Amino acid sequence: MTSRSARRNFLAALGGALGSSTLLGGLAAVHSARASSSVGGYKALVCLYLTGGNDGFNWVVPLSPAAYATYAWSRSTLALAPSSLLPLQGTASDGNVYGMHPGCPELQSLFNTGRAAVVCNVGPLVQPGTVAQARSASLPLPPQLFSHVDQSNEWMIATAQSPERYGWAGRIADLLTAQGGAANLAYNISIGGANDWQAGWATNPYALGIGGAPATAVFENLAYRGGGRAQAAQALLAQAAADPNLLVAGHAAIWQSAGAKAALVGSALASAGDLATTFPPLPSGAANDSRLGLQLHEVARVIKAQSRIGDARQMFFVGLGGFDTHEAQLGTQATLLAYVSRYVGAFWNAMAEINQQPNVTLFTIADFGRTLAPNNAGTDHGWGNHHLVLGGAVRGGRYYGTMPNLEIGGADDFGQGRMMPTTSCDQYAATLAAWFGVAAADLATVFPNLPNFATANLGFLG
Repeated sequence: MTSRSARRNFLAALGGALGSSTLLGGLAAVHSARASSSVGGYKALVCLYLTGGNDGFNWVVPLSPAAYATYAWSRSTLALAPSSLLPLQGTASDGNVYGMHPGCPELQSLFNTGRAAVVCNVGPLVQPGTVAQARSASLPLPPQLFSHVDQSNEWMIATAQSPERYGWAGRIADLLTAQGGAANLAYNISIGGANDWQAGWATNPYALGIGGAPATAVFENLAYRGGGRAQAAQALLAQAAADPNLLVAGHAAIWQSAGAKAALVGSALASAGDLATTFPPLPSGAANDSRLGLQLHEVARVIKAQSRIGDARQMFFVGLGGFDTHEAQLGTQATLLAYVSRYVGAFWNAMAEINQQPNVTLFTIADFGRTLAPNNAGTDHGWGNHHLVLGGAVRGGRYYGTMPNLEIGGADDFGQGRMMPTTSCDQYAATLAAWFGVAAADLATVFPNLPNFATANLGFLG
């Protein structure tokens, strides 16, 4: 499907939502807006973005002797010792047993207790095919393979070969809004910074800090002259909102909405209170952890306050940088994956504390995988990659998708040890979206390339 036709079909599916959507003008309007009644109960998706491209083939490593020997030959100086790996239960599609990176004991425990699953060799594809077809140009391929910007965009947009910058979480938010559910706060909440994943045609994500809702000084400073400055600012905005100039009125509405939403979030978080669960601090002298622990702590606080916010569906974005390991990969990845394991483990404990484990699914994405062959003491940009899904609804302790042959020059090597994906990120995302509440009939609207693949749902969520 072309970008133009995909855009036209998606806008048609929105049913005029673009023309009818209005900005909330005050706290009362925020409270009066109703979340979608077409979905029952509460559900949240938490996207953990491993910025730069995590090396999934040193995250989940074969332990069966023959498969390990192939891995060790391909990885050379980057091969992890089998004795260091943390054994995972069960076997993958290739009949082999696997182990997890030694820095991830919490994730190993979550996998072996059935709460986490591995989705194998996922990446952007336009349609399924073989390495031979891809090399001969008889198969349409995502543009600019191995480029950070392009591959990140294709993961978040899930419409390979499209130049659009609207993400699949944004399209879900648009769809739910068009079906009658305006979010009180927002369907998409980013604590990890700006991203394409949450950008929609008709909806925008809400940016939240690690210390609560950002607010402008003029609205929060109620002490100055008995709150006179804040009152005057609100009065000016109310006056401007009725201005016949559309730009003036629109600008005022944005400010009113921002103030109202900050008040809503601040009140909800204060009423819900903090968590008893401890999120480990950054170890003394350790490298920067992108505040991932603080990001996930804030996500947990918002989920705890969900009943006060009143939205039945929420999608969160958090991230950890530093995975573009062209050098010093072994040490760098060990540090970063230890952060992931430690903080994700704490987040899972927090979900238990507030009885939300069945309703929350955390999943990883990254720019791409890495080359199997070392590039000095690191690796170059790859393609396919392994990813982790965690949650109470996850059919865990299993591997989903097809494990690749980790032989350089082998059946799955597109070139230089870059694994061609055997599962598309469209299938991965559609499985998450279906659990979240997107109807089967709407999945192809959100994911235009999904009909190219025989399996729309990978089955890792119940």
